[in-house]
Amino acid sequence: MMGWFRERKAKRAERHTISQPPNRPKMKFGRSLMSRYILLILAAVLFVPVIVPLTFIGYVVFTNNAISSEAAPYGDATEMTNMWLRESKKLNGASDQAIDTQMREIQKKYPRSAMYHVNAEGRTLLVLAGEEAKVKYNSAPSDTTIQWTVKSGEIKETRIPAVWTANYAIQFMKKALYRDPLTVVSYIGGGNEDKGQGFMVLEVNRKMLERTQNNGLREFIYLAIVMVVVFVIFILLSVLFFAKIRKRLVHLQMAMVAPGTEGIPNPVHIRRSDEIGHLEESFNQMVYRLTDSLQREREEEQLRKRLVAGLSHDLRTPLTVIRGHMHALHKETLSEQGIHALNRMESKMQDLSELIDNMLSYNLLTSGRYTLKLEQKDVLRMVREAAASWYPVWEKEQFEIDIDLPEAPLMWDVDEQGMRRVLDNLFQNVVRHAASGRYIRISTEQLQGKTAVVIEDHGPGIQPDSGTKGTGLGLSIVDLLIREMDLRKRVDSSDAGVRTYLYSSKEG
Repeated sequence: MMGWFRERKAKRAERHTISQPPNRPKMKFGRSLMSRYILLILAAVLFVPVIVPLTFIGYVVFTNNAISSEAAPYGDATEMTNMWLRESKKLNGASDQAIDTQMREIQKKYPRSAMYHVNAEGRTLLVLAGEEAKVKYNSAPSDTTIQWTVKSGEIKETRIPAVWTANYAIQFMKKALYRDPLTVVSYIGGGNEDKGQGFMVLEVNRKMLERTQNNGLREFIYLAIVMVVVFVIFILLSVLFFAKIRKRLVHLQMAMVAPGTEGIPNPVHIRRSDEIGHLEESFNQMVYRLTDSLQREREEEQLRKRLVAGLSHDLRTPLTVIRGHMHALHKETLSEQGIHALNRMESKMQDLSELIDNMLSYNLLTSGRYTLKLEQKDVLRMVREAAASWYPVWEKEQFEIDIDLPEAPLMWDVDEQGMRRVLDNLFQNVVRHAASGRYIRISTEQLQGKTAVVIEDHGPGIQPDSGTKGTGLGLSIVDLLIREMDLRKRVDSSDAGVRTYLYSSKEG
């Protein structure tokens, strides 16, 4: 016994050395799922009001520069007007020949424009048609007409008379404000102020100055594409974010439902120190505790079995010696009181012997070393033989015995010794716990389509705390033997007594 206690103490000390999971590190906010989700939401919130306008502005600036060099090579109308006014001011006081020479130089820079010069007397001195316009001479050789193909496809004409009347000059200047082509009239030497030196006129087809018509459509398509790309990116990021979370949760779930070799799930690998990582760590700690508990349970079970086997062996030797001395006392002359005391001692010794047998049987059954030989046996015959052996005990206890068993055999696959052990333990349980009812009935009934052996008593029923002493090993052995022989047991308890049903699961 002392050796058993020393071994148990050593096992407890050894368990304290079992490796424990590492302490949980404090989770940083930047590594948590909440921080990443907040980052995702902020990105979604900022994409629309901030990123989209910035990209749109960049697009407008880029396209303006690109289009100004391609679709509008001469800039806009304001630029051309200011250029023409500056050039006219530079020619203040210049001769007609110098003016014509300068206009030809300007026309070289803007070859797709038309220019003409009218002196102070209203005479047209120079007409430069350029590449875009066509010169058409009227029937009067002194007049010239310039033809333009504008953006709408129409042909616009500008009549340049040889001599400008005041009325024609005024009408021409009025129409110049809104006509196509763009027409800029500037007084020589003064720009918008008449210096009395005549005027010079610039004409440029407006399609050389304006943006292409589909710029608005381009901007709309660009904006729509940017918005779609933004939302697709946000959706993809959200799906990836939650897909990773789901993958980790599913991995943890699979680890929970996939037991290891000992029926306990295996620990999982912790990849991130976030909320799910802490959940995985808690799961691992639970696995460690379950493993430690299972190890302790196995150790205690082994120690208990060794204790039971040792106690059973140690008790049998003195029990045999005591029985020998009691047998010798029977040969001596004893008083009536001594004989009664000796009989009581023999009864208790028998109880002790049965307890030791139950302990050994329970130990063998729980360790899987109890060998059963299942054969087709007539159970009713074994019931009759077991009842006959218990008759003297029941008569001594003044039981009313009612045995009603059919003559036809009842064949079950049982181990004969195990079945007799089951019947003996059930009969002993009736004597021990239902002696106040002084009644036992053994019969058969149909239960769920099967023939069941019924053992009935008129005791107080199954009580949580009965006045009788007992270890409960007898009924535990009954349950283990019934399970090993693939039988079934049902117990109905009431104030009128207990009915115990035994039946085979294989019987039709």
